[in-house]
Amino acid sequence: MKAEVWSDIQDLIETYFTVPSLKELLLKSVADKKEEHSIWGELTWSVHDLLGGSNPAIHRAAALTELMLLALDIMDDIQDQDNTEKPWMTVPQEQALNVYTGLVTASVSELGALRRQYPAAPLPDPAKVCEFITEAINGQHLDVTNAVQTEEDYVGMVQRKSGTLVQLALYMGYACTDANADEDTVGKLNRLAVYMGLMAQLDNDLSDLLRFDYKNDLVQKKKTIPVLFLLDEEDTEFPVIQQYYNGEIDQPQFLKHKPQCVQYVVDSGCIEYTRTIQNLYLHHADELFAEIPAASANKEAFREIALARFEL
Repeated sequence: MKAEVWSDIQDLIETYFTVPSLKELLLKSVADKKEEHSIWGELTWSVHDLLGGSNPAIHRAAALTELMLLALDIMDDIQDQDNTEKPWMTVPQEQALNVYTGLVTASVSELGALRRQYPAAPLPDPAKVCEFITEAINGQHLDVTNAVQTEEDYVGMVQRKSGTLVQLALYMGYACTDANADEDTVGKLNRLAVYMGLMAQLDNDLSDLLRFDYKNDLVQKKKTIPVLFLLDEEDTEFPVIQQYYNGEIDQPQFLKHKPQCVQYVVDSGCIEYTRTIQNLYLHHADELFAEIPAASANKEAFREIALARFEL
């Protein structure tokens, strides 16, 4: 995280939150996110650089991106009841909800303040930002209600839940440049964001499949790409997964087969299948990215942040 962005994050918390205990919890939360090497703010300022921007408010915009995406991460953790070591998960839930709502409302408020501070500069529209957040919440609701039944459902859910978040991070950057009027460039960036969201979600899905605690997607009966692959096996030598999903056995009975289940997942080919799909998305993303005009140095820097981490 750039020093200027981190400084703005701390300044925003000092500005908007005056209750000492809440401020302390917020500062712990953003410090934790910084240690994760979050790339949300980097996406914002790097797409601004990609398009040749020179907005004096870009680091403030990147800081707001970090705060808004942290808020949505917090809500996700509250709903899933995982990542229990995080600062917002070690306090009563009502306090964690204050962190979530506080970050969102302070960020939207600061967007309005920036527009007053820099009246001549291109800046993100608070209403548009709220549209992205609302769409992501729609996708999150599809996820927490286990609405996914097919691969098509999965892709639609991830486009709304994860792709929209990447679109928000990129919007915060390109809205700070004159390129925000270029509909063709914006369209390509939004499609690129969807590919990035899909690739990131596939990474998460594999991680959540290969761990075997309460967070495991099989235990939660979620239907992700690798899980749908497993459920599609008609003549499986390990019918326990399908029996569990069909309600023929309960969770304690399913967990008795934990070692065999882990081995079956590894041997099934679902990991390779998921990685193949991820590689296909990366290929499409690279083709799309090549069509976006920019200085080669800026393109290389953006790709290193946005796409290089998905290369196998």
